[in-house]
Amino acid sequence: MNDAEVRAVPESNGFRGEFKKVHRSDWETVCHNGQRLLFDTKDQAEVAAYRALMKHIFGDGIVRDGEKASAALTVAEEKFGKLLRGGGKTVAVERR
Repeated sequence: MNDAEVRAVPESNGFRGEFKKVHRSDWETVCHNGQRLLFDTKDQAEVAAYRALMKHIFGDGIVRDGEKASAALTVAEEKFGKLLRGGGKTVAVERR
């Protein structure tokens, strides 16, 4: 089974941070502007890999512009009122 994981891989001058996504089986290296990053310690590489994995999972975070959900529902009701209310038809449900 694929699991989300992070690891530090030793290189000649330090450690390379890598992370594995849940839906992929290959490891991805922590990069900045397309260049692999090299870290001094194993812990730094693992933390950077963890942060890169979290950024992949959550993106830039949950963004809200302040619009209320009820306002969006009101606009939808105006446009698609009949569809949301069942189109004026009622269906009788019969239990057996």
